[in-house]
Amino acid sequence: MFQPEFQAVVLAAGKGSRMPEITSGKPKCLLPVGTKPLVWYPLHKLQKSGFTDVILVVLENYKSDIQATLDKTELEIKIDYFPISGKEDLGTADSLRLLHDRLKSDVLVISCDFITDFNLKGVLDLFRMHDASVASLFFHPHAGENLLIPGPKSKHKPERDLVGIDVQTNRLVFLASASDFESELSLPRSLLKKHTHIKMHSNLVDSHVYVIKNWVIKYLNSQPNFSTIKGELLPHIVKKQLSKPPKVVEGKSIVSKCDSEDIFNYAKEDPFSIIIRDSSSYNDHIGDSKPTYHGDSIRCYALLAPRDSFGVRVNTLASYWAINSKVSEKWDKITNGLNLVLKHPTSENKSSQVDDKCVIWEGAKLHEKTSFKNSIIGANSEVCSFSRVFNCIVMNNVTIKEKVALENCIVSDGVTIEKGCQIKGCLIGSHHLVPENSEHSQEVLTDSDRLMEF
Repeated sequence: MFQPEFQAVVLAAGKGSRMPEITSGKPKCLLPVGTKPLVWYPLHKLQKSGFTDVILVVLENYKSDIQATLDKTELEIKIDYFPISGKEDLGTADSLRLLHDRLKSDVLVISCDFITDFNLKGVLDLFRMHDASVASLFFHPHAGENLLIPGPKSKHKPERDLVGIDVQTNRLVFLASASDFESELSLPRSLLKKHTHIKMHSNLVDSHVYVIKNWVIKYLNSQPNFSTIKGELLPHIVKKQLSKPPKVVEGKSIVSKCDSEDIFNYAKEDPFSIIIRDSSSYNDHIGDSKPTYHGDSIRCYALLAPRDSFGVRVNTLASYWAINSKVSEKWDKITNGLNLVLKHPTSENKSSQVDDKCVIWEGAKLHEKTSFKNSIIGANSEVCSFSRVFNCIVMNNVTIKEKVALENCIVSDGVTIEKGCQIKGCLIGSHHLVPENSEHSQEVLTDSDRLMEF
């Protein structure tokens, strides 16, 4: 049976815990972004990168909804759905561990909330070039925009990591959360001796795109305490680059038998590859007489995308709001020129005032004498006469009655807004009923009991 060089895994079982106001009762991966659900973007990127099939990890109770939605998007990539229980709070590494029996090749892991115009071939080639254990993709931060985000005014602090990259070799030599350090950072002398040109970054965007050697998956399966890839598994692997295999005395390891799950029992290189490398004139460093890669069998790499590349994790309200303001503008580069259909042919539009920045999903009904600017109107939603919707994201099965003014809002699935309401800068949670003639500004409107259920 043909075994592919890489297997692709998209992690889409996250519950959207950082934005529960709009993900309660709805899988995060189905949030509308422009004309497509969020998970469509990494799947389309994999398809354009040459992958013919992908394993999509989803929550069991949302599998049918996700599959029905993606079946309508005309993706050509074959999707193998892998449902997991939502009863436990599983991390990204936990999901990979559950998959280990299916993963026979090296693995490309990508999050369902990642949108980019960057070609994934770059990080795959870096992995191939050095026969790496792990290769990851980072982006320079983009200049912040003063976007007025719906809901109460608050400061949105991005995650900060400390990332150390050898500028000569692209070796990823240090990775940790910035919150673990207050004012000082000490680096091991052994690290500085081996990597003399390290550049430390504190503001890179971790794409959560990882190319992982198959032996790392096997090692992960033996380590039940690792729950996340970024926070636990990857820093551990990066740190282990500085370690050396246990010494062997008379054919036996000096470590105890119970330590048989040591990482170096998994990180064994093919002897033929070592012979080829030793006979080559190639070396990845200068200034000493050490062998290529300093003899390391564990090697981690980081690819820093060019500054003009676009890459964003849609994992906060701020990033979700921002990507919807940019996606039409960046559509051509994100999709490699795919035709952008702003108004679905099954929508019913009787309004004469819909600007060219609006996205109208299937089954939506826009009555006459309505006005729309820079907004998304989700599937099977209805906006009645004498209402206006400006700069809003309206999700699926929403009913907006007569004489409603909606501006700078996110409206979740199943919401009903009764007639005469004036709402500005609000987050409206799923299936919430906004009473007639209500006025709200910069608030979260939701049924708290329903929100707590999720």
